Amino acid sequence: MAAGFIVFMCIVVASKGIDINSLKLEQVVMLGRHNVRTPLTEGLEMYSSKPWPKWNSTAGVLTEKGLRFEGYIADYISQWLDSEDFFEGCPQKDDVLIYANTKSRTLESARAFAESAFYNCNISVQHYANLSQFDPLFLPVFHNKTEAFKKQIAEEMKRHLSEMNLTESYAELGRILNIEEADICKKLFLCDLNSQQTEIVLEEGEEPNVNGPLYIANAVVDAFIMSYYEGRPMTEVAWGQIETDRQWDLLAKIITENQNIRFKLESGAKDIASPLLRYMFNIFNDGKPKFALLVGHDSNLNSVLTALEFKPFERKLQFEPYPIGGKIVFQKYSDKMGQYLKVEYIYPTTKQLRGGDELSSNNEPQRIILELKGCPISPTGYCPWSEFLKLNEILDYLAASGKSFHAQPITTVRGDPL
Repeated sequence: MAAGFIVFMCIVVASKGIDINSLKLEQVVMLGRHNVRTPLTEGLEMYSSKPWPKWNSTAGVLTEKGLRFEGYIADYISQWLDSEDFFEGCPQKDDVLIYANTKSRTLESARAFAESAFYNCNISVQHYANLSQFDPLFLPVFHNKTEAFKKQIAEEMKRHLSEMNLTESYAELGRILNIEEADICKKLFLCDLNSQQTEIVLEEGEEPNVNGPLYIANAVVDAFIMSYYEGRPMTEVAWGQIETDRQWDLLAKIITENQNIRFKLESGAKDIASPLLRYMFNIFNDGKPKFALLVGHDSNLNSVLTALEFKPFERKLQFEPYPIGGKIVFQKYSDKMGQYLKVEYIYPTTKQLRGGDELSSNNEPQRIILELKGCPISPTGYCPWSEFLKLNEILDYLAASGKSFHAQPITTVRGDPL
């Protein structure tokens, strides 16, 4: 009987829609990626003899623009929450959780968000107790240590590699780099990215990774994209060699394939995302805190979206598959009939990031409605909350894994260096 009612509700929501004017926003849980940072890889001089742009900070550190733009995103989210009458003035501290990975770029992004979204409310950022370690909550590694599982993952990654076609992308990148004049050609004899095969790298306790042309190409294109976001003159973005959208599409395909091969794994995403999913579902089930933001990395967004089996969607006006500063926003609404889930991907466009303009109702970020497989949404994007909580495959997997994960947050004093 209960199962029949759930199916009935799902059909009603999907076919007839609901009165959105009667809905009340009860809970928001966001999984976000940090904002604009310096390139992740140092030593790029190996791949081109051309002069590389200099950065004021070390690799993988949030830039001043990233700090500022995260504040703009937070302001936009705050305005949206105000329009929903979500909080009256400053929220109670127990009503808000802002939790970040231990990397400086995630911690600083979280603090920028807290200070802008909850201005003068003294909302602190929480994080794992040991700042010298990658928080296990966000660490994208496999937890199943069996040889059979490792073999399964390796086979899936190899299959993705065999299906990958980056011939044009590699050729275009090699042309931009003038790779035949680079040290990697003269010293290591890699003069054509299409001439060698990418290899997968699976080591216990480490992220699934790749070695070879895809690793090199991903590092280089990441540097191009961050330079573009940072607003550098186009002469300092790939030496002015990227002039068309077609070129950007070819180069961005490298970033997408790197993410797909490493983290968009049917057999592995649930395992990688299991600590984060358990943490999030604890929040969903408890109904508190009222607002939560978890600040991590593109690998976290990728694995969670894959594990929960969201339907494919188009990322508009962006280079990256999981854009800098983007947020997956889980929203719980209610009315007299019941409770509903709406999920949106809110992220800034490449133009907005490069321009560095404030976000508002007149300059909105992209808001893409997402749909879970097996939970049809209404025309306005809602599905029954009870259906969302009955993702038995995911929850059963987490329970069967035998992993009970407990984060160890501590509160940082607002204004203290992180």
